[in-house]
Amino acid sequence: MKTKRYVQIGVMVAVILVMEQSGFASLNNDPGAIHAYQGSSPFSAGGVLSGYVDYAVYAPGTYDGTVSFNNLYVYAYQVFSQSSTVSIDYFSVGLKSGVSVSNVMSDSAADYAVTGGNIPNLSLLMPQQALYLFQSDGISANEYSCTLLFTSKIAPGMAEGVVSAGFAGGAIMALPSPVPEPATFGLLIGGAFMAIRRKTKGLR
Repeated sequence: MKTKRYVQIGVMVAVILVMEQSGFASLNNDPGAIHAYQGSSPFSAGGVLSGYVDYAVYAPGTYDGTVSFNNLYVYAYQVFSQSSTVSIDYFSVGLKSGVSVSNVMSDSAADYAVTGGNIPNLSLLMPQQALYLFQSDGISANEYSCTLLFTSKIAPGMAEGVVSAGFAGGAIMALPSPVPEPATFGLLIGGAFMAIRRKTKGLR
């Protein structure tokens, strides 16, 4: 009788542990992230792409991955393919012109994300996107990427994200991205206006 009770207690403890692990096993429910900027965004395109992107933004000094970033917001994403019939080879997050972004990289052992996953061949910053390429090891059905991240001094808003499978199609979704405050944005526009004015004067 006692043995049976111990077995029941053991099973209950195991279930609780699994529940706790699953509760903190992804970016979209990490208690350390900014609540308003964490979640999951589904995507589908042309009957060949189907999945979702988990995301989270961390206030400066709160990211609990394998790398420390001081005084910078950390933007983290993880791409999951569900029933895609083609491999995802491209993921990007849109950036507003003039926004300062740094540390475009991946973290395959982030504490609060599903660990492991496909590692991109290239993680690079383009003029208006942070780009991750999975050329030699695309993300096939029931596979996922490692945690993909970049940093910025600028707080989050929402922008456009893209997953693509070469010529087979692409899908667009809403994802968090650095968005300048109106005052900062005004300075960027003002700077561009002054540059144009100088060029115009030089042509006279």
